[in-house]
Amino acid sequence: MKKIIYLIYFLLPFFLNSCQSISDQKSDKFLPSYKGTWHMPPTCTPNNKVPDGAINGNGDIGLVLGGKPEESILYFSKNDFWKAQNGYPNGGVCYIGELHLSAPSLKNAAYEVQESIADATIDASYTQKDGSALHIRTWCSATQNTVVIELEAIKKAIDLNCSFNLADGMGSQNSQGEENAVQWFIRKFEGENLEWPSAVAVAFSSIEGKNTKFSLAANEKVTWLLSFCSNHDCEDYKMEAIQKTVHLQKEGITDLYESHKNWWTNFWQASQVTLNDPFLEKYYYGSLYLLACCSRDIDFAPGLWGTSLTMDATANGWAGDYHTNYNHMAPWWGVYSSNHVELSDPYDTPILEYMSKGEEHAQKFLHKKGVYYPVGIGPKGFCSSMFPLTPDAMMKQYGTPNNDIENGYMFLGQKSNAVFCTTNMFMRFYHTYDQAYAKKVYPFIRQVADFWEDYLVYENGRYVSYNDSFWEVGPWEGKDWEKNYGDINPTVSLGLCRMLFKGIIDMSKFLQVDQDKVEKWNHILTHLSKIPTVEQNGFIRIKACEGGTGSGSRTSPGLGRVMMHGLLFPSGVCGVVTDSVFAHILRDEIYRWDSDTAKYTGWQDARWDNLTGGIETYFTSAARVGYDGNRLLEQLKHRIQQTAYPNLWVTQGGGGIETLSAVPSSINEMLLQGYENIIRVFPVWPKEKDASFRDLRTHGAFLVSSSCKEGNIEYIIIKSEQGRPCLVENPWNSCRLINDDGTELILDSPVLNLTITKGKEVRLVPNSK
Repeated sequence: MKKIIYLIYFLLPFFLNSCQSISDQKSDKFLPSYKGTWHMPPTCTPNNKVPDGAINGNGDIGLVLGGKPEESILYFSKNDFWKAQNGYPNGGVCYIGELHLSAPSLKNAAYEVQESIADATIDASYTQKDGSALHIRTWCSATQNTVVIELEAIKKAIDLNCSFNLADGMGSQNSQGEENAVQWFIRKFEGENLEWPSAVAVAFSSIEGKNTKFSLAANEKVTWLLSFCSNHDCEDYKMEAIQKTVHLQKEGITDLYESHKNWWTNFWQASQVTLNDPFLEKYYYGSLYLLACCSRDIDFAPGLWGTSLTMDATANGWAGDYHTNYNHMAPWWGVYSSNHVELSDPYDTPILEYMSKGEEHAQKFLHKKGVYYPVGIGPKGFCSSMFPLTPDAMMKQYGTPNNDIENGYMFLGQKSNAVFCTTNMFMRFYHTYDQAYAKKVYPFIRQVADFWEDYLVYENGRYVSYNDSFWEVGPWEGKDWEKNYGDINPTVSLGLCRMLFKGIIDMSKFLQVDQDKVEKWNHILTHLSKIPTVEQNGFIRIKACEGGTGSGSRTSPGLGRVMMHGLLFPSGVCGVVTDSVFAHILRDEIYRWDSDTAKYTGWQDARWDNLTGGIETYFTSAARVGYDGNRLLEQLKHRIQQTAYPNLWVTQGGGGIETLSAVPSSINEMLLQGYENIIRVFPVWPKEKDASFRDLRTHGAFLVSSSCKEGNIEYIIIKSEQGRPCLVENPWNSCRLINDDGTELILDSPVLNLTITKGKEVRLVPNSK
């Protein structure tokens, strides 16, 4: 199955390229020139969270380069290698092991490493004062689960020892041997206490037939291969890994690299931004690179840390699971607008696989229809967020013997986890209007709507959400933690429910299903409780929730990240076009960030908070309400500088790959907005800063290109994938519309109402006549 997936991913860019306009095909191939660079060994590798070493991957397997010149260490992980044991922290995603390249003669050598995002390769050079050196070039093949490691001695011979070591924690069963001159290693979890078994095999050999301990002559090159296969890939996973290695001769490596390079070349053609700001571009493209390295296996989504594990996801790594109260959603928020929609393919799989358990939870624990999701899930319907199963384990982990909190599942007082899961589904739907995709996710969305239709209480002309926590509530908060239950109308729930019911009405009409439900859904949508606010010092402030004994009383009024999730991004329910008055209130809140000192709000505290969570929404939300573009870029750069690693990962403490959407989504939102069903180019980008973009994607399944130079917007090109109605905010007093066939039309209205045939494009330019 995965072979077919890899083939699709390999061929898809070629198909898409064939569908481009003639002018695009004539243009040179775009490749980002940015690289991660190191002049000293990484200091946070290994790490139980995000490592700071060079990263590479193909969407299923990944590697991280650590160690020192005298002993390089390559750490390997795979998306489908989980220990599916209930009771936190018994189970979670695990890493495979590490390859040690020992070269004692390189002690104190100069350290130079480059991570090239254009062709997804890592080059390391360790050079002694006399000019002798070892060069290492490594890459994960984009088209099969093989890692290639090329070694070359410069000027002098180097004695090397290559040894692969499996990780051995969490009770795994490990074995190793040799077959057909190939070393093999297996790490697996199996037994009655697991929901399902996991096993991964690694095959390791040298193309030149070298032993693991050998001398590399001056200017000699040696190539080592590691192939990976799991029991989820095929039944005879050990032999499959071995055969991949055996079949790759020298000629095969050349072909493998060409297909690898072609995949990445075509990946980068999907879209392009030119900001004339190398710093921002570096982290824009670097973020997309890191996500592409870990998110291509449709059957197994990447966990919190992607395929960059350097140790098992123990308790400090939250099991590396899929957190349903934003962490699992956030990595992909930038791929839709960046026109890399395919990277989000794995997102839905674990959510849909958990549906039957979600239904059971809703019925058993709340006596409600629909689905009710805990805060953390895994693949194949696995719940990664069950409390420890015994009183002793609970006491050790949380300081209380009560192992029946919330019936043993970590819902953490929040009712919004399942509706949060729909955010990406709606984003993808609106960006593509793909009927097959809508049919795939609609049953889940319908179940979420059923839950809220049953859970919300209609009283005094409005719908209210009771006993619904704004923040996570749990025993780690101290002996009186249970007093924090009981929030009323959390802002995040009210915002996400607005998104849900608007979205399901649109999707049901698109699919022509459940038309008898639209009246009820409209009633809920138009009668949801208002977003809670309070007046302070003459200003209207946003509250975390309307009332309750929990987070509503311990979160100061203002606009923090959880509120923004429900109101601005990713929900998209409050904007300058659809509700300019409320958007103005939100914009004022953001301008107060310059002076706010309350925790969870304010630029100063946002920077602090961003180190634990928030970068995924702060800057994009500010762009959506029209915050000053120059100030926004200044704050974004400052935030990147605080925690960016040399591998181009802008980190925060609350999670791993969730930050990879932050820079692309915020930059894209400054260049192009369409979430309110009206296309706006450069809505908050500083006009004095020259910039351009090609084929960014927006709502309505439109690909848009534009350029701003010397304060003037030069053109807008709109390609329509689905032939849907197209509204465009006119940036000129008058413009010319040029069709594919060369015919022209003069337009001068403030909002252009265009009809673009499916598969066609139009060009808008200022009318100089």
